[in-house]
Amino acid sequence: MMTRSTRRRFFGMAAAGATASLLPASILKAMEIPANNRTGTIRDVEHIVIFMQENRSFDHYFGTLNGVRGFGDPRALRLPGGRSVWQQPSDQHADGHVMPFHGDSRRTNAYTVDGSDQGHQAAITIVNGGRYDKWGASRELHKRMVYHRASDLPFYHALANAFTILDQYHCSTLTQTYPNRLHLMTGCNGGGKVGGDPVMSNYGEDETPSADQTTDKPLAKGPLTWTTYPERLEAAGIDWKVYQEYDNFGDNVISVFKPFRPAPKDTPLYTRGRSWVSEHKTGPDRTRSDGQQLVEAFRADLAAGKLPQVSLIVTAADLSEHPAAEPAKGEHVCAKLIEALVDNPEVFAKTVFIINYDEAGGFFDHLPPPRPPLFPEDGHSTVPVAGEGKHYPDDGNPHHPNKGTFPLGLGIRVPAMIVSPWSRGGYVCSELFDHTSVLRFIEARFGVREKNISDWRRSVCGDLISAFDFANPNRDWRGLVLPDTADYMQRVRISAEAPGLTIPEKQTPTVQEGPQRRYRPLPYRLSADLRLVDGRPQLLLDNKGRTGAVFQLFDNQDRQGPWRYTLGAGHDYRAQPWQPLDGSVFDLSLHGPAGFFRHFAGSVAADLEVNLRESAARGQVDLFLRNWGAGMVTLSVAQAPVYGGGSRQVELPGGAEQVLSWPVVASDHWYDLTVTALSGPDFLRRYAGHIETGQDSRTDPAIGPMVLGEVTAG
Repeated sequence: MMTRSTRRRFFGMAAAGATASLLPASILKAMEIPANNRTGTIRDVEHIVIFMQENRSFDHYFGTLNGVRGFGDPRALRLPGGRSVWQQPSDQHADGHVMPFHGDSRRTNAYTVDGSDQGHQAAITIVNGGRYDKWGASRELHKRMVYHRASDLPFYHALANAFTILDQYHCSTLTQTYPNRLHLMTGCNGGGKVGGDPVMSNYGEDETPSADQTTDKPLAKGPLTWTTYPERLEAAGIDWKVYQEYDNFGDNVISVFKPFRPAPKDTPLYTRGRSWVSEHKTGPDRTRSDGQQLVEAFRADLAAGKLPQVSLIVTAADLSEHPAAEPAKGEHVCAKLIEALVDNPEVFAKTVFIINYDEAGGFFDHLPPPRPPLFPEDGHSTVPVAGEGKHYPDDGNPHHPNKGTFPLGLGIRVPAMIVSPWSRGGYVCSELFDHTSVLRFIEARFGVREKNISDWRRSVCGDLISAFDFANPNRDWRGLVLPDTADYMQRVRISAEAPGLTIPEKQTPTVQEGPQRRYRPLPYRLSADLRLVDGRPQLLLDNKGRTGAVFQLFDNQDRQGPWRYTLGAGHDYRAQPWQPLDGSVFDLSLHGPAGFFRHFAGSVAADLEVNLRESAARGQVDLFLRNWGAGMVTLSVAQAPVYGGGSRQVELPGGAEQVLSWPVVASDHWYDLTVTALSGPDFLRRYAGHIETGQDSRTDPAIGPMVLGEVTAG
């Protein structure tokens, strides 16, 4: 993201520390305001507020938060060579790899870690075709691998403890701010259903007018011309507004679209979309970017009963949480906005406040982004992938070292939370989302369809509704324990005076906090099995859920792949039988949404087949064991200890089959079962995931210590 030569300091930081002491009480007050529950549906929502900030990844902010799929992910990606995704290859450390490390804001200047390249070409290199092992290619791992804890971000962690955090929310594209904000404001970045050449970088200029400017300055690249979502809202009669501060990086991207450049100042497109909160002030107040005027404007509309149906909040650069600015400042602005809502309980009772981040800012996150297969050699999609690719010709451009056609996204995972009376309770929601999910939530509530969203994205990215409980929102959540945030603004000064970041000399695994967290029901009903066809493995995928799903398949022998498979809702797929390069053994790992995992390994000579089916009604998984050979085979079935443990042995004569059921209610419907052959050829099948019952649950009990080491067939 472009930077400005001047950075305005946050207004009244010393006084703000005292105000911050009231924040936990404000959150508790928010927990006690009854939701508007007139219909028990999304129709009870009357206001949607989007607070999009800058450039932070999910693990960077919330990797240590209990229950989320963070640093304790028990089934994290294996990298080529056998190490885990936590050990990124690098010559920046004597270990030959760099692991995530805590940027303690009390002892280091970890609040301002700027400079890591996050453009599309850099992201293509990092993702490396899905192998996800090139974070160290830019020699910036002392910046990329740093993370914060609750002690650094107390207010945001308090919000997560009080409301709902989305731990599978990815930014829309593998690149910078503008293309991602274009997805939020228009459903695409010029690709999608628009079908043009996607915008994959920032314009490189700030579109905020100077204080005395009466006309827009010329755009270096010309205005964009496809239809924006605010134009659709305007045409449909839905009230909307952008609350923007001056000096804001040009983060209000509708300013580069033709209908808004110029828009006469007496038209709704200007007053709602281009004016800033100090528009009618004079002198220094006109260009102040300290957050106070933003909050005042928001409060004034709340007090006057004028909060729009849809609002987008764009803070000043220094408050945006861009890596060049301290995140504590953004926390404070967020806190004051929520406090303003809570001070108007009749409005808060019918408002959804969404906190998200436009892109990851170059910071590490361990979940490889789900992406569409653009070509047959990439895998397969049962839904169209048109509009989801970007082509770089072999034209000698040194800024485009990666040539060819690459997926636009999804991008790196970013933080996202939903604050509302319908999302209280400290929940995790693990459905796959991106910025277009926000538009689809507005679609669901106000009926204004965004026509630019691609078929693939509309299939696999949800509409946020799974994060809410509209039917029964008014429970008593007052028993939550919230951390003290009284001194968080003071940490800005402490961090600024501390030494810069360095990779620890002794690297140690991170332990994610416990205990389990409440878990929202998801729309997934997935199965994945493998059978041998003429001595070749064939992948069998089935999606009986209500939304599309992306699977990523990895060859643990590091010889082929990886591959990507998209299954639309209600679709199944039988992959072409795969030929192991040595012809005798194979070792494949399959990752799906929300912790879904399969490991298929062994000899192609094994005459055995295992299929797993989930049974929500009976609270169990059923293993269908088949011996297609002639001789007796002894199988071992073992459950991971954290899910209840235990093992069974099954003797399966030639030609026989048997069903083995395993209860999962005691483990909150999570399971991790491994089937191995104790006699005969090598054989391993591992099945892990969660059975969706349509009811609230708890998060994966295996989340905890960081798991290192090599994935093998043994």
